[in-house]
Amino acid sequence: MNDNNSPTPVKKDQKLASYIAMVVRNAMEDFHCEHLSDDQMRQLNPIIRNAICTALHAFNCYEQSDAAARYVDFNLHMIPTYWEPPELTLCFKRSWSEARSRAFSLRGA
Repeated sequence: MNDNNSPTPVKKDQKLASYIAMVVRNAMEDFHCEHLSDDQMRQLNPIIRNAICTALHAFNCYEQSDAAARYVDFNLHMIPTYWEPPELTLCFKRSWSEARSRAFSLRGA
């Protein structure tokens, strides 16, 4: 839906949503290989991208839009108490450690 009354995400939110969706997709790679077909991933990828874009847009419009504020508040309220706090992925932690090790060894050389 893209009529005059419907919100449109800014390019910055679209780009950030695509980046976050790619990180999510890469984190799901083993799960994808074990449980989802390529066709299922093709269906899932735009759902993830669009949901992230919507979350970013609503979050960034929170102060300017009652509808965005209600959307954000509703979804924040829906977060189950049993969810663990988000953590950095193992892939990123390894990359971080490797980069720090390289930087340290270059300084010591």
